[in-house]
Amino acid sequence: MAKTRFERVHLRRGAAHPRLRAARDLAAERASAWLGSARRLWARVLAALRAAHSAAASTGSGLREAAIMAGAYGLYSLVKGFFGGSLEEGRNNALWVIDAERTLGIYVEPDLQHAFVSNSLGMPFWNALYVASQVIVLPLALVLVYRHRRGSYAFVRNIALISWTAGVVWYALQPVAPPRLLASGFTDTVSSQTFFDLDSEFVRAFYNPVAAMPSLHVGMAPVVAWALIRLTPWVWTRALGWAYPVLVSVSIVVTGNHYLLDIAGGLAVVLPAVAIAAWLARAPQPRAAHASAEPSPRRTVSRT
Repeated sequence: MAKTRFERVHLRRGAAHPRLRAARDLAAERASAWLGSARRLWARVLAALRAAHSAAASTGSGLREAAIMAGAYGLYSLVKGFFGGSLEEGRNNALWVIDAERTLGIYVEPDLQHAFVSNSLGMPFWNALYVASQVIVLPLALVLVYRHRRGSYAFVRNIALISWTAGVVWYALQPVAPPRLLASGFTDTVSSQTFFDLDSEFVRAFYNPVAAMPSLHVGMAPVVAWALIRLTPWVWTRALGWAYPVLVSVSIVVTGNHYLLDIAGGLAVVLPAVAIAAWLARAPQPRAAHASAEPSPRRTVSRT
């Protein structure tokens, strides 16, 4: 019996339904597999973040902590070697800093250094403090906190590492030469008045000469200050803790190694670092601890 045109179209559509259903099922299966993969990846990311948070809040053996600091210094050396910037670039950026200070009316570094040098206002002390603050005082503070206030070490260590990392990134993006490397009347008092020659090849192998902004001398000073204020029992050490960042700030300027804006840059680095380190010091609670804290359901005892 001959079929009408409507019936023939209806049969063709009906024959296509199984293929459409198969395509929809395949698409749904792929979407489900993709969502499952995304959930598993997100779970791994969260687990890795929790593990990193726990590691940052923990304090390991002396060997582990020394390896962490050595790795941080290795990263610094790597960045300095590949992205340290040239002296010419550092001097151009330094001129921009000087112009900004003149606009703000705070370009007083030449007069300040001249006043200290010409009047012999403790320059041997300021030169020694500039070198010792990074080479001796900071490492010694970290060692003493580790040995005698182990519970606070992770917080102090994280401040130093975060500040250091942020400073290294800043140096790579914007190298700035210190005032002593400009032909603008500054004197390199550290090199001329001590045995520590900042421009020798040996010394330059361990630091970046165009890393004036931000000042990590100032960025690291609160680490030492916090340790003295919070972790020592004597009044004089706590008073020294409050004065230490100010003393370091004076030393970096009068020795011709930093500008006033470098101090602001150091504070801009360390203040967020303190907040992040405080959060990292609070180790995340494992889920098992929360589960065990929940009251267990009461058991029902049947009476016979």
